[in-house]
Amino acid sequence: MQNRYLVIDVGNTNIEMGIYSDAGYVCSWRFESEVNRTEDEYFAVIRSLAAEHEIDLQQVETCCVASVVPELSRIFGHLFHKYLTAEIVNVTAYTPLGLSFPMSDPGFIGADLIVNAYEALNKYNTNCIVCDFGTATTVQLVGADGFFYGTLIAPGIIISSSNLFQKASLLTKIQLESPKQTLGINTRDALLSGIVMGHSLMVDSFIRKIRKEYAHLGEFKVVLTGGISHLVGNNLEEETI
Repeated sequence: MQNRYLVIDVGNTNIEMGIYSDAGYVCSWRFESEVNRTEDEYFAVIRSLAAEHEIDLQQVETCCVASVVPELSRIFGHLFHKYLTAEIVNVTAYTPLGLSFPMSDPGFIGADLIVNAYEALNKYNTNCIVCDFGTATTVQLVGADGFFYGTLIAPGIIISSSNLFQKASLLTKIQLESPKQTLGINTRDALLSGIVMGHSLMVDSFIRKIRKEYAHLGEFKVVLTGGISHLVGNNLEEETI
């Protein structure tokens, strides 16, 4: 029987889980992050989803967790201790992934940034600008040698637009999609241009500025990830993967 691995990404908005075997990907799920759920409630959800794929969680050899929500980190810690026998790996800046940092104590760097840097480096083996579109939008640079140069954090496109709709009485919430043109001739199109194209222009500018400031490193690949990366990516001028 092949080994089973449970991989968990705990974000501010969603929790994503995947089961892998020695042969590769098996299945995955996504559900909403909720700090008011107990470890028992979370385990009931996980066990039910695993059962749909005829997976026994007791067969999981290793569980790897990357969390940016301290409250949920504690809840999942209780869950693992109570229900699983797997080896638990919590990804932090101290996890030996071949990365190095410009500060003596990198412990404050979020697990999401660590995972993004590692995966980009491992997959492309070159300098990578990684743009992650989630609750926050982050743009980071990892060198071909595994050096973590730094990151920037901006409000995510969804949380920014939601706040706009809440504060502006005359603006109605819309489904986000690519704008058809720069200047809208109705409220919906104007919002799409301002929200989606505006976010894309911001990211484009950051990418170009990073390329210029770190030109001495040589070539870069720009990697997009996150739940709405396709939406922003379709409106970027910079070449991305």
